Amino acid sequence: MRVIVGIPSYNNAETISFVVKQAAEGLKKYFGGGIVVNADGGSTDGTREAVLGTKVPDGVEVHSFVYSWPIPGKGSAMKELMEFALERDADALVFVDSDLRSITPEWIYRFAKPIEEGYDFVAPLYIRHKWDGTITNNIAYPMTASLYGKNVRQPIGGDFGVSRKLMEVYLEDKEVWKTHVARFGVDIFLTTTAIARGFKITQTALGMKIHDPKDPAASLGPMFNQVVGTLFMLMEKYENVWKDVRTIEPVPVFGELEKGEPEPVKVTLELLEIRAKELFAQHEPVLKRALGEETLKGVMEVLKTFEFDDRLWSHVLYDGAVAYKNGILTEAEPLVPLYFAKTADFIRRTMDMSTLEAEKLIEERAKVFLEEKDYLLEHW
Repeated sequence: MRVIVGIPSYNNAETISFVVKQAAEGLKKYFGGGIVVNADGGSTDGTREAVLGTKVPDGVEVHSFVYSWPIPGKGSAMKELMEFALERDADALVFVDSDLRSITPEWIYRFAKPIEEGYDFVAPLYIRHKWDGTITNNIAYPMTASLYGKNVRQPIGGDFGVSRKLMEVYLEDKEVWKTHVARFGVDIFLTTTAIARGFKITQTALGMKIHDPKDPAASLGPMFNQVVGTLFMLMEKYENVWKDVRTIEPVPVFGELEKGEPEPVKVTLELLEIRAKELFAQHEPVLKRALGEETLKGVMEVLKTFEFDDRLWSHVLYDGAVAYKNGILTEAEPLVPLYFAKTADFIRRTMDMSTLEAEKLIEERAKVFLEEKDYLLEHW
């Protein structure tokens, strides 16, 4: 089987060489060799030099190029990595992030082997700290599970295995790459498309994820807008797929799940609450039009107490999706303050919990979203 590992990057000189080395060793050990290729967004810190200077085993080639798709972003890099893989007749493309500190050669096997066994899409399943992945835990996971009925725990994990057949599907619509899919919307696009188009999907057990996590209030606003905007856009495209889904089915897992407590992630609770209030005031006029009356009333209360239950939160996102469909929201950005408020609620609630205990709350959230799906259908 011909396996290519693709690494998108932008100013990751400090971490990328380690990722290249682990990927190359995985290709050599499990597939007898292959290609590691880096698509860079024009880094100025020597990222590409770090890639090309990494020592790798015989039988593994290392390539690096600056992608030419005009929209700067992770999705543009991944688009051209797929084109590169198809040109070289790859059977599987494994995407890994350039800031991973926990990647091992086994990761390459765990992403590519299921494709050899007939799967088309392999999502990552890692142990992440309870406060890492707040967009995943609060939005991408419960929305994907409840809408499309597949319990993919990390729909925007960043690392994926993809079959040739699926790469061709991702690339068939050039227009989609002119949207937020060219940026951080790419992961939810890959996952949703694979599920909605009926491809064979699995998850792969990877142990801990250690990377450069981001403090939500300080840096996750634009990412939220790109992920949630893409999610809403795809809801319109695939409404005939999700409307009748009434259950959440388990998705098989390749490999053995480990247990453990990941290294802590820093979050600034106070900043989340301050930003939630400030940004809400800024976006209040459009939110008054986008949210249902009851939802808006509930949200006003939340901003006093920062107690934000999952039922109300599902209504916020469902109202947001409807407003997006109806053109009241052209971007998901006005919902950022409410995401900050929900994240603050989750941090308060899980302060004294282990990651495993916090995980139960996140699984419950997906069930609440499913229960509230009639609310979405009524308004859609």
